[in-house]
Amino acid sequence: MLSVYEYGVLLKPKVLLAMLALYVASFFSSYAAAGGGLVEMDVFLVGFVAVAAAVSGANALNCYIDRDIDALMTRTLGRPLVQGTIGPSNALTFSMLLLATASVISLYLGPIPFLLFLEGTGLYILLYTVLLKRRTKLNVLATAPSIAAPAWFGWYMGGAPLYPVGLLMGIIVAIWGPLHLWSLAYAFSKDYSRVGVPMLPSVVSPRKAIQGILVALVLLVSSSYLLVPWTRSPAYAIGVSIINIPLMVVGLRFYRKGTNRSGWLLFKLTAPYIIVVLLSFFVDQLLFV
Repeated sequence: MLSVYEYGVLLKPKVLLAMLALYVASFFSSYAAAGGGLVEMDVFLVGFVAVAAAVSGANALNCYIDRDIDALMTRTLGRPLVQGTIGPSNALTFSMLLLATASVISLYLGPIPFLLFLEGTGLYILLYTVLLKRRTKLNVLATAPSIAAPAWFGWYMGGAPLYPVGLLMGIIVAIWGPLHLWSLAYAFSKDYSRVGVPMLPSVVSPRKAIQGILVALVLLVSSSYLLVPWTRSPAYAIGVSIINIPLMVVGLRFYRKGTNRSGWLLFKLTAPYIIVVLLSFFVDQLLFV
């Protein structure tokens, strides 16, 4: 049982659950936008498994590649490869099996799901983890399209056209990603400085880091209203405003205090933010199915 738990930890369960939530919310938003009707649960479940395998495999491979710096960071000391409860070769094999499974399923689903699988995993592993993470302070921008991939995947599987609403929804998710990650990096900036990973908050002054994070926050809040022209009721605008107001309040507190704790609070609030946005759109579309 211990090994099952350790392999579960290797998958970064919080990240996995967040990406699966993006898929689920996007799928049902798309289903409602397409006119509703009987949900094709077989299509939903196959897509769900594909996203779960892709995200799990990418997370496990990320742990394998970054095991050297994970051993030096407080936040990641408990990961299985650092603790030695899973060997590197086993972790690599496990991640490759998951990614192979995801590729086969997505290819079975069609060329667009397969391209979204390649986009999501390829950018996260190759562009971010391998090429940019240890080289540039703007590294997290490379994760933006990969974070949006489950939302685009879910929207496509739900049956509505990707353009323009599905595309815009993924763009909002992509904008959300850097804000979420930079606020985390601000809270753990000493960790990143110690291992030489140039996350923006760890390589610029605290004031510049705060300014960059707040620019991302303003951009996210503004972009959340891009979907309003395609809504059918005030439900979406009300829903995003309900989450935007406390987000801006926390952002203002972060600007004033600039402490690691205030950065952590911003990170925690951004965690459910994008799900609230997607669910608000789903409720709006469902009201008039």
